[in-house]
Order: sequence, then C-alpha cells, then structure tokens
Amino acid sequence: MSIESLSVVVLVLCVAVTLLVVLVLALARQIGVLHTRLAPAGALMNTSVGPDVGTPAPKLSLQDINGTPVQIGGPSASPLLILFVSPNCPICKELVPVARSMARAEKLRLLFASDGGEIDKHIEYVSKMDIADYPYLLSSELGLKFAASKLPYAALIDSDGVLRSRGLVNSREHLESLVESMLSGYDSLQDYLVKEQQLEQAS
Repeated sequence: MSIESLSVVVLVLCVAVTLLVVLVLALARQIGVLHTRLAPAGALMNTSVGPDVGTPAPKLSLQDINGTPVQIGGPSASPLLILFVSPNCPICKELVPVARSMARAEKLRLLFASDGGEIDKHIEYVSKMDIADYPYLLSSELGLKFAASKLPYAALIDSDGVLRSRGLVNSREHLESLVESMLSGYDSLQDYLVKEQQLEQAS
C-alpha cells in the first residue's frame, strides 16, 4: 500500500473517530437532560386500602418463627421498618441486603414478614439470606393490616408508633424513599412532588 493510500485511510479513520466522539457527547447530554426531567420514583402506595399514612400504625402482638414475642405499633426506642418478603420472590432476595444496610445506616429496627407457607422453607430462607439476627414473622394478619398485597412491600413506623410510609418497593430507591418520606413529613414521594408543583403554580 502506498503512502498516499495510508494517508487517506488514516484521515478517514480520524474523521470517523471524531464523529463518534461528537455523537457520544451529544448522547451523554441528552441522557443528562432526560435524567433531570424524570421525577424520582418512590414506593408505590395504594391509598384505597390499608392504614392511612400519618395515623397510628396497627398494634399487633405476634411471635417470630423462633417463638420470640414481637410487638408491632406503639411507641418504641427507634423507627421500625417492616419488609414483607417471600422465599419465592426474586426481587425480595435483592432487597434483603439493601434493607439490612439501610437499617444500620438509618438506625432502624428491621423486621421481615411473610404471609405463611411451609415453615421449613422460611427457616431455610432465613439462613440463606443471613437474616437470623432479625425477627422473621409468618403472619397473614400482619400483611392484611398493612395491605401488603404484592411483594416486596415495606412499611415504616416511627418511634411514636405512627405509620410514616408504606408501599410496594422494587429497588433501593423505593426503600430509601420511605425514610425520606418520614424525614420530610410528606406521606410519600409522590405527595411531595404534587405539593411542590402546587406551590410553584401558586407562586
């Protein structure tokens, strides 16, 4: 191949690389714009059923799978995060370690719950997920009280026994939104966005 041919090939490659760089930068900018326009997604709460956020959480006296008494509702030393899971729920397996990490960081009491089934499967699940240090309840009553119709589902009760947030949680962002709702005083992230939009329109 002659020097002239090599020069042409190199020139074409340089032009192609330059175009690719420009396209990548333009795409990155569009992704950034899209990210700022998309509202953050919080836990999905069905307001038509279940207890109202901001009211006292249902009070229940239950036992975990080891027979240890567990009290739900009422004043406590720290907020309580209840995560409803199932051994057959693949998303639950991803959220369990996230819930453990968040509970430690936010100083929350963490409790796992399921609606029943063969207890051996749940004991195996507790061991497999390394959550033996946390209460694990088998109670359909608890799920009904908090309207946990789909999994994974979570509810957060503050230290005064008030239900601060609840809803379907499919990601770390959803779980974190429960704590943000409690700290901000809004019922949910969606409630926050609606009220902020109303304030902007009013001003």
